[in-house]
Amino acid sequence: MTTGIKNILFDLGGVLVDLNKQACVDAFKAIGYPQAESMLSNYVQSGIFLELEEGHIAPEAFYQAIMAEAPVTHEQIDEAFFKFLEGIPQYKMEMLLELKKKYKMLMLSNTNHIMFSWLREAYFGVNGHTIDDYFDELFLSYEMGVAKPNPEIFKILIEKHGIVPSETLFLDDGIKNIEAAAELGFKTYFVEPHEDFRHIFGLKPACCQAP
Repeated sequence: MTTGIKNILFDLGGVLVDLNKQACVDAFKAIGYPQAESMLSNYVQSGIFLELEEGHIAPEAFYQAIMAEAPVTHEQIDEAFFKFLEGIPQYKMEMLLELKKKYKMLMLSNTNHIMFSWLREAYFGVNGHTIDDYFDELFLSYEMGVAKPNPEIFKILIEKHGIVPSETLFLDDGIKNIEAAAELGFKTYFVEPHEDFRHIFGLKPACCQAP
């Protein structure tokens, strides 16, 4: 799986961060914005959520669009939004640090300024670390202006950032994302929900760790 691989390209949500879409949907319903249910997905959003992920609207415009429908504050919207995230298992954090000793570590995520600004500190900015301790480069949809599975996002990595697909292993939990990357020559691995995939790197799974 990793023979000839120099770069590991990680998706974030569903691969590293455990997700709970239903908790997020329920939280938005509780603050009076049930429309979120039809726009939220584990893989690619729609409506104002996609506009936010592709950087086509600023966070303030996103807040205003929701506040036009429901009498809520920014903080209430954030709280509902962050229900999507359940955290990163500690063993995956340790895995990232171990892999960074051997590979160039990259992240390619459909995300947005609101959520990513929070999680980069809440998840990666603890125990004396910063996100730079885990990743060499971050490729974020809201900064790139395009979201997976649009092939353009992978072409940007190749053409503007010099990422060689045949030397890059891409891990994602969205089959359409995997297919788009494979079409352009990336090595791929499809991650199942809550999967411990350390075995593909020759690392011990959780069941085999000492207590």
